Amino acid sequence: MAYPEPDHQIPCIIENGIVYGMKDIYRIVRDMGHVRYSEIVNHEVVSRGEGYIMSVVANQQSATIIANQRLYLNVCGFEYMRISSQDDGNVHFDLVHPYRTLRLTPVPDAGGEEALENKTQRYEDYDPFEQEDYAEIQLDDDDETMDGD
Repeated sequence: MAYPEPDHQIPCIIENGIVYGMKDIYRIVRDMGHVRYSEIVNHEVVSRGEGYIMSVVANQQSATIIANQRLYLNVCGFEYMRISSQDDGNVHFDLVHPYRTLRLTPVPDAGGEEALENKTQRYEDYDPFEQEDYAEIQLDDDDETMDGD
């Protein structure tokens, strides 16, 4: 049996490794659901909490927002993902940016995977790698108020 050259093999990461592909990072994060998160700056935890991943996108316009136990993530705001298994059995998923790291640790839901609602119903129904359209607000030249006021 002939095997591909090492430079042409598709990566296989099991519990530890680094993921650079945005589509791969998107797939991993979108499936997490309930997580504990930590924001790490200069190797120190500056904030932490627990919440649910509500939306995952991959574009150059949207911010990553964490508020009210909800996470709205833009994977394009990070350079890569580092996956590392811990001695306690947890796996950390670090979304790495040059100045900060967002660490996500999945929280097992009570009742097991089969008791969960269909995960695809929790997410926006669009291709995250397509350009998004945004409404534009233009100021009226005469009185510096928005149109329609």
